[in-house]
Order: sequence, then structure tokens, then C-alpha cells
Amino acid sequence: MFTSILCPVDFSEHSERALGVALELATLTDAHLTIVHVVDAFLDAAAGASGNRETLEAQTQQELQDLLGRIAGASGKEPRAIAIAVAVGDPAEQVLKQAAECESDLIVIGTQGLEGAERFVFGSTTEGVLRASRVPVLAVPLPRA
Repeated sequence: MFTSILCPVDFSEHSERALGVALELATLTDAHLTIVHVVDAFLDAAAGASGNRETLEAQTQQELQDLLGRIAGASGKEPRAIAIAVAVGDPAEQVLKQAAECESDLIVIGTQGLEGAERFVFGSTTEGVLRASRVPVLAVPLPRA
């Protein structure tokens, strides 16, 4: 069914739920799972200017490992292969670039984007991925309260 699944994570409740779904799908289909977090270019530049770029990447990698451990432990799902990637730049562009690099045949992403004026100015990562992706995108909402 799927051989390579990509799941972008921004540490929000929406992306954590999407990661849970991605873990389950990867386990069920024996697919490779890549988890990617995109660091804001301004934050990366500030970290670079202060000599802390490597620290920022290491901390982000560790936070992704911790999140993965927590969600995989709670779900009991363990895919055969997992990779973690950290990218810098526009989130939608970087997610699509990572999907191409990993030869992903599915992107699992949370539905919640920015809201209000922020969304008008910056756009929605999920919307950008949905519009430009050449592979299927599974947009995972939060459950109804």
C-alpha cells in the first residue's frame, strides 16, 4: 500500500495527532516513516549569528525523538523504520522538498494552520501542501470535543 510516509511536525496538538495516525499507518503497511520539522528561517539565522545553529538543530532533533517516544509508547505502534529530519525555510516548500527526497507516497499532516491575520499574511502550511503536492495528503483534524 504505502512504502514511505512523511509526517511534518510543528509540536502542536494537531501535528501530534497526525503523527499518531502516521505511526499507525506506517506500522500497518510496513512503510518507512520520516518525521520532519521545519525551523523558521529567522530563528535559524539568529541561532547562526549567535553561534548556536548546531545547538538549535540538536535540540530540535531531541524534541522530535522525545515526541516520537511519547506518542509511539502511548499507541504501542512501532514502524519498521523511522527517520527524523530538520529543515529550514518556508514550511510548505520544505515539506514538499522532503517528500520528494524521501520518495514519499503519502504525507500525513495536521489540519490546523495559522488563524486570522497571521493566516492572511503567512498562509497555511497544510493548504500549501495540499495545493502543491504530487502525492496523496491525509489531513488529520482534531477529534470533536
